[in-house]
Amino acid sequence: MELRQLKYFVKTASTLNFSEAARQLYITQSTLSQQIRQLEDELKCQLFERNAHTVKLTEYGIKLLPLALRCMQDADACVLEVANIKNLMIGTLNIGVTHSFNPILWYTMKEFLHTFKGVKLNVCYAGTDKLVTMLRRREIDFALAFKSDNQYEDIESFELFTDTLSVLTPSGHELVGRKKLTLSDIEPFPIALPSKEVQTRKWLDDALACNPEIHLNARIELNDANFILDLVAQSQRLITILPSGMVKYHSGLAAIPLDTPHPPLSGCIHTFRDNYRKQTAKEFIKMLCESPVVRIMK
Repeated sequence: MELRQLKYFVKTASTLNFSEAARQLYITQSTLSQQIRQLEDELKCQLFERNAHTVKLTEYGIKLLPLALRCMQDADACVLEVANIKNLMIGTLNIGVTHSFNPILWYTMKEFLHTFKGVKLNVCYAGTDKLVTMLRRREIDFALAFKSDNQYEDIESFELFTDTLSVLTPSGHELVGRKKLTLSDIEPFPIALPSKEVQTRKWLDDALACNPEIHLNARIELNDANFILDLVAQSQRLITILPSGMVKYHSGLAAIPLDTPHPPLSGCIHTFRDNYRKQTAKEFIKMLCESPVVRIMK
């Protein structure tokens, strides 16, 4: 059994499409099929069920997947640990982030690239649940996102700051000056909503489920919080619901706390529990914790 075969197996298991897996691996589909077949012959079991339309893991494939991921992780860790011992800051650092954390990430990213010129940063934007999946697959080294209401026993979360869910309006909006707002208070106003995969939207939907008589006047839904802020700032009546701290990085906006029973939002660094942590990840997280942007948020 070769690490290359395990790598091919993991990629095929993640895509469940031999053609797409071969494309991402930069090999031919026939080469991929041959290597998977050799792995199955050595293990004396079938790893995938294939037909003309679908590919899915067999029970043997399901059992092998976490073991194969661990083998690949351990092999990568060997290379990285040797590099760390030599005090070489090299390789690629994979970061997952939600759009709400973009201002925090940007400041540290600029400092990190200036300090560690031999490291490549690979940044992926996604919702919290998707980022958790990517952590489990070792596709990212850590994630920046608000802590989910879901409990993940295999994910460690380090709190950077806390925030509140607020109504964000143009600075000249008629709601500015109110100490708090209820959902019924904002019902008459056009609103830009974060899309359903965004953690803030999930909290908002939970609040609306408890108040079925309220129907918000949603005019647009986006998964890019920064674009929502631009829209609201340039409008006269459009509002949105996002963490209040986001107005600190956008002129022309005001934040009014939303009166809901949801507890304070916890902005966190998320890592896969007991996973080997790259030296580059440790350095980036250290810079992040010490950045003036995070200090402002606390």
